[in-house]
Amino acid sequence: MKKYKLSEIASYVSGALYGIDLEVTGLNALPLARESELSFVDTLKRLDQAKKSKASALLAPEGFSKHLPEKSLIEVKDLRTALAKISFLFKEPLKYEPGISQLTYIASSAEIHPEAMIYPFVYIGEKVKINQGVIIYPFCYVGDFCEIGEGSILFPHVVLYPGTVLGKNCILHAGVVLGSDGFGYSQEPKEEGFKNLKIYHFGRARIGDEVEIGANSTIDRATFGETLIDSGTKIDNLVQIGHNVRVGKECILVSHTAIGGSALLEDYVMLGGQVGIAPQSILRKGVKVAAKSGVVGEIPAGEEIAGIPAIKASLWRKAVIIFEKLPELYKDLKNLLKEGKTKSS
Repeated sequence: MKKYKLSEIASYVSGALYGIDLEVTGLNALPLARESELSFVDTLKRLDQAKKSKASALLAPEGFSKHLPEKSLIEVKDLRTALAKISFLFKEPLKYEPGISQLTYIASSAEIHPEAMIYPFVYIGEKVKINQGVIIYPFCYVGDFCEIGEGSILFPHVVLYPGTVLGKNCILHAGVVLGSDGFGYSQEPKEEGFKNLKIYHFGRARIGDEVEIGANSTIDRATFGETLIDSGTKIDNLVQIGHNVRVGKECILVSHTAIGGSALLEDYVMLGGQVGIAPQSILRKGVKVAAKSGVVGEIPAGEEIAGIPAIKASLWRKAVIIFEKLPELYKDLKNLLKEGKTKSS
């Protein structure tokens, strides 16, 4: 069992400790926390819940100690960032015993580091390179000429099509598919309608370091060249990224997002859930897109946008308020038109 003194945790997150320097054995939500666990309170609205919690120690924003004198508190400037760092301290390590199961198929030309861990029922193709500390769980497919960087983890049923390159310390959750063909077809005219002709893809998918990709997300290979996801980007479950897309560093892509072919997302872009990005669109550095938005064209750096088609979020919020009032405004307009006709007659 992991144990840390509050003073150790406060130092780790650059926080200030108020109260007794207790020892805690875990991190938990307010209603679930035990006396020996650290919990957290993020708003004044949750003060009553914090007071009733069994947790003897809390993580809180600056200035909260005066409201909770009965608890030991670590005050921090950025609670969410501190919480992320503390969660790392208490995370459960994955089972890791270097070795290769005899129930795995490995091509003779594959190069596997002796400190990698390969579970049963994994397929590893020709000329594959697997580096130190890699963990590959059952039923994964690693195609020919793939490379997997040091410390990366592939959970069950991950598929890497041939030529895929995966960086260091990546996490691919169950069902991720990297490097499948993009959705590219040409319509050849026929007497009745047309025939769809497949455009074959000759490129690959490349993933940078410390990228995490959620369950059942898919990233297409490039038609020519590379589809690129740069280092530090985090992708939620059920995200689709088309061929030749380039996603910059430290981006956030939330569930059900779909990005059309050849779109460019520069560094630090954030997409809410169910966002659609049209092919060849460009989102400059730091753009934020609200959930359910549809993006077309080029969006300037730092812009916050929303709606279909997406416009400035500040303008969209005003438009939504007006939209809600349209039935009432329409009724008033009809009455005014009637009054105008009555007067003119």
